[in-house]
This record gives sequence, C-alpha cells and structure tokens, in this order.
Amino acid sequence: MEYVMGYLSALIVIAVGLLGIILALIVLEVSKPKFAVALILSLLIVGLGGYYYYVVGQAEQGVANPNVLNSILKVSAETSIPPSVILPSSIPTGEMIPSVLRGQSGSQGTVKKQSAPPVKIKVKESKSMER
Repeated sequence: MEYVMGYLSALIVIAVGLLGIILALIVLEVSKPKFAVALILSLLIVGLGGYYYYVVGQAEQGVANPNVLNSILKVSAETSIPPSVILPSSIPTGEMIPSVLRGQSGSQGTVKKQSAPPVKIKVKESKSMER
C-alpha cells in the first residue's frame, strides 16, 4: 500500500507539470519571455515527477539505492551533531570590572573592584515632531 501512495503522488506531480504546460501555452498569447520561463519550469516539474515515479518503482522492486540523484548530489548525507552549547548562568554586565594589581601573583594578589565608566548616549531629536 505504501508504494501505491508513492505512485499516486508521483502522478499528481506530473499532472501539475502538465497543467503548467497548458498554462504556459495560454501565457504565450500575452508574452513570449513569460511563456519560455513557464514552459521551462513546467517541463522541470514533469521531469522531476517522472524521476519520482521511477524511484518509487525501483524501491518497490527492492533495489539497494534507487535514488541515484540523491547519491550524486549528497542531499541527505549524515551530518555530525554539533556539541551542545553550555551557556553561563549569568552574563557580566560590566558594572564591576575586577582588575589584579600588577606585580603580585595569583592567590596572593588582591582584587580591586572598579566601577565601569558611564556610557553616554546621544539622541537626535527628529524635526518631524515640531509643529
């Protein structure tokens, strides 16, 4: 039963492509460049539907890798799973920046906390607000 659905969906794709060809012939009366684009796209859809029909038939017969196009293009190649990202529990805002005094090493050195410099933001007033 699963192959029947594959065949039906392939035939639906081919039918949509044939309807596109008919539409392209209608557009021919209006504009030739649009006709050429519509005809090329419709033929592409019909070709892909035919290929889909072929792949379903090969899968039904039990061919090892019926999808030759996929093996050429490597579309569904397995990708490695990226490692999970560990986010810090809190993001420093810059309010208190620790600085270690020079000349003193690691644990013996004292940490002096300095406040962050104030940030000045310039805001331009829009002229459209004046009446």
